[in-house]
Amino acid sequence: MNQPLVSIIVPTYNVEQYIETGIDSLLNQTYPNLEILIVDDLSTDRTVDIIKHKYSEYRKINLIQKLENTGPANTRNIGISQAKGKYIALLDGDDYYDKDKIAKQVQWMESNPDVTVCSTFLKTFELEEKVIKFSLFHSEIKDQVLLGCPIAHAASMFRATFLKENNLWYNENLRFSEDYEFFIRILEKGGKLITIPEGLYNYRITGNQASFIRKKNKIIKNKNQEEISKNLHYKVLNKLIEENSGLYNQKWIDALLVHQVLRNFGDLKEFIIWAKKLIKYNEEKGCPFNSKFLEKIYKKSVLGYFLAQKQLSWKVLYQYILTYPYCAKLNLNYQMKYIIKSLLFLKH
Repeated sequence: MNQPLVSIIVPTYNVEQYIETGIDSLLNQTYPNLEILIVDDLSTDRTVDIIKHKYSEYRKINLIQKLENTGPANTRNIGISQAKGKYIALLDGDDYYDKDKIAKQVQWMESNPDVTVCSTFLKTFELEEKVIKFSLFHSEIKDQVLLGCPIAHAASMFRATFLKENNLWYNENLRFSEDYEFFIRILEKGGKLITIPEGLYNYRITGNQASFIRKKNKIIKNKNQEEISKNLHYKVLNKLIEENSGLYNQKWIDALLVHQVLRNFGDLKEFIIWAKKLIKYNEEKGCPFNSKFLEKIYKKSVLGYFLAQKQLSWKVLYQYILTYPYCAKLNLNYQMKYIIKSLLFLKH
């Protein structure tokens, strides 16, 4: 296999506890032709001292120290501007790679020259252990961008020429969701995204990330990031229906994008009628989104109405039967429990 240079950008900020694990995972990659660009965002702990002390003799490693703290978008942009590789990969300073991550991604990119971004699944560890899966194929990923970041950003490998020829940089005005906004613009420029169905990136859950925070021993979504993501959802949706369109209805849009749950059955019936019109409108415009995808997400919103019912009853069961063709399906076990609870007027 050809072994083109891969530039790995490692943004760091106060990660003295974790940085050795991350860098060691890069030095232990089975793929040898790497340059490691560590861009430090003016850490106030021992992060820089550790890097200088332990890794100063490694030719692959280049430490870039910023003079002011300006956030992850600017930090990654500095890395991109300095990268010499055919491909650019990312590693957050508190995470680490499986040893064959880069080798597998380069193989995919070399075999598929039309692919712009190749990502992987995430394996979370520390406070929570699980594999986070993402859509695999570009046809699915381009639709998923309507609902949020469509692939694992930190696990991504980018084709450097595509980024530079299309003048693609992270938006430095954003402190949250800059990755989601970056992928929106990559897709707008015609980039093709895919995901390798393996957990090759180890993502540390500490409760201090931009995406997740720890509250009362629970890991919950960061509200600031959620708000910015919402606005980006609207931006993507505008490719389908513009605000001056007669079909544009903020209430139904928020239900579709899972920003709110419908509470009134009359609203639910109107939402279903609107969603069917939206799919027809989508097809008439030339299908910016796959109709089956839109059908799937509106049916999830309909199911959300029933799952949000606190007190079940025969009336709710009747509503469920009426809208069953337009509702995402529960698994058989859960469905039987829901019906029994409704017949017995139990709390859900």
